[in-house]
Amino acid sequence: MVASTENVDTMPASPEDHMFRLTKESSTSVAAAFKNDGFVLLQEALDPSLLEDWRNFGEAYFIKSFQLLHENGHTNAPIPYEKEYLMGLGAKNGFKEMVMRSPGRYELSLLDCLDQVPDIKKIVGALEPLLPKCLGGGYKSTLPLKLCHLSILVSTPGSTDQGWHADGGHASLQQHLPCHCANVFVPLHDLPEEMGPTEFRPESHYLTRNLAPMMLAAKCRGTLRVPVWPALNLGDVVCFDYRILHRGRANNSDRNRFVLVLTFAEPWFTDVLNFPKRSMKTPAE
Repeated sequence: MVASTENVDTMPASPEDHMFRLTKESSTSVAAAFKNDGFVLLQEALDPSLLEDWRNFGEAYFIKSFQLLHENGHTNAPIPYEKEYLMGLGAKNGFKEMVMRSPGRYELSLLDCLDQVPDIKKIVGALEPLLPKCLGGGYKSTLPLKLCHLSILVSTPGSTDQGWHADGGHASLQQHLPCHCANVFVPLHDLPEEMGPTEFRPESHYLTRNLAPMMLAAKCRGTLRVPVWPALNLGDVVCFDYRILHRGRANNSDRNRFVLVLTFAEPWFTDVLNFPKRSMKTPAE
């Protein structure tokens, strides 16, 4: 994660202007909104029945991962306690299978266990009208795109607001280029405000190329847009540019929050920032 900043808070905007129904007929206008805003919120993009197996898998895999960390001597306990965090923060203290992004907010990579996860093809297929239009290169299908990450985000009860950040940098610091990497967030249950929906700063993917001076200039011009953090229902999907400022909100509920993440990129792109190389399967020294 890059381009972190804490001084971007203002009153939130209503999310309604950013919600779309994705159809083949609307995909061009939705892709234009993605390009302009840096994200789109898609209502009823997926059949909720497709996500039940993913929710069950995520709950079991989260527990299994902590047990494995403990078995290999990386933690002092086999379960994640509320507000008592067993891992250090960030990729430098994490593993290629799991990183704690902020206190109580974990990302579990599934790339090493693709043979164990539910079928991802139906989710990708439902987004086929949109994804190729969002990334640069004039793609007509998702087939040439790289699935560079597949993960589950878990936010435990009591986790606080995450710091503002972008997940990656720009391919060029001299000019703004089309999106080369995008996240697809798929909530695995209804995601009301108390569970901490993801918050976005619209159009900030244009600013993170040189954040401090470009944000200051936007404030002076009166063009800096206010953030949104929409509640989502099961079946809704959020697609966003890797470069946009965003953060997970606090989980003030008594339940874990589960979100499936698919990260698509142009074939040339490799993300070396968000997960380290060391494995939690290797015993601690």
